[in-house]
Amino acid sequence: MNQSETLISVLQEDHNDLRQLLIELGYLVEFERLRRSVTQLLIAEMVRHTVAEETYMYPVARTHLPQGTRIIEREIAGHIELERVLRRMDLPDLTSAEFSSLLAELNAEAGPHARAEENHLFPLLARYLTPEELVAVGENAAAAKEKASLRQYLAQPDSSLRDRLVTSGTTMVERVRAYLHGGAYPL
Repeated sequence: MNQSETLISVLQEDHNDLRQLLIELGYLVEFERLRRSVTQLLIAEMVRHTVAEETYMYPVARTHLPQGTRIIEREIAGHIELERVLRRMDLPDLTSAEFSSLLAELNAEAGPHARAEENHLFPLLARYLTPEELVAVGENAAAAKEKASLRQYLAQPDSSLRDRLVTSGTTMVERVRAYLHGGAYPL
């Protein structure tokens, strides 16, 4: 990890990656099998990102920012809404039209949510935390992100993690959250 990497840069990188996945999904609406695979990756990465924010950003925001608790309650409400849409995107047998509608809904939720963090919350964190604090929390978040990297496991054909995620009988959102809370992101 680059020594200048901070909590903000780690989360900003996630936002950029998630934007790219959303763009890619827009081109895959008509290709059901590929769309399904990329949707599962998007769900896993978006849930991993929300858990990272909840684990690393929210505690410091609550304690260091003026009205931090109010800000974080609004953020949590945004995560609940994002995950509501993700659960619907995980439904089997969505038509291309249904999927397109859900993707538009997800973009309408995720875009403003990320921009609000980037334009308001991240600058507040930069103002109220020391550079050393931002780097320390960023290092923890980056280490957990590396440990929780789901892409490498989901891409392997003999992935026991993928098999557990796919066959457990709950939605992808719940399965990824359970995996992350099981050790990748210590709470």
